Amino acid sequence: KTTSDEGDVIIVDVRSQARFRGEVEEPRPGLRKGHMPGAKNLFFLDLLNPDNTVRFKPKEELKQIIADAGIPLPLQPPKRVISSCGSGVTACVLLAAFNIVGEDTNQTFLYDGSWAQWGSHSDTPIVKD
Repeated sequence: KTTSDEGDVIIVDVRSQARFRGEVEEPRPGLRKGHMPGAKNLFFLDLLNPDNTVRFKPKEELKQIIADAGIPLPLQPPKRVISSCGSGVTACVLLAAFNIVGEDTNQTFLYDGSWAQWGSHSDTPIVKD
């Protein structure tokens, strides 16, 4: 049910830390709390300019934020990143950030079902921490 056991796949969940850790209720009724096993957390708003959230932070700052989240740059094959969020929308912010910093976007993927799909199934493993 997960690819995080493969050393060449990094799952990054861009939901807030509280949602990632399962500390707060999900906004969609019926979803379990927590995150996918092995996932890293990088809140999507951390990539955006706080004074104008339709703009990204500068390129060098983005690189540092991504690296600080445990995502080694540059992404070299076979290393791949799967971006996830609550519904598949804000996960695209991370994908755009990878493009801005010049990463090979062939190594980045969107889990479009995201937590809305994963958290709704009783047989998918979850972690709360």
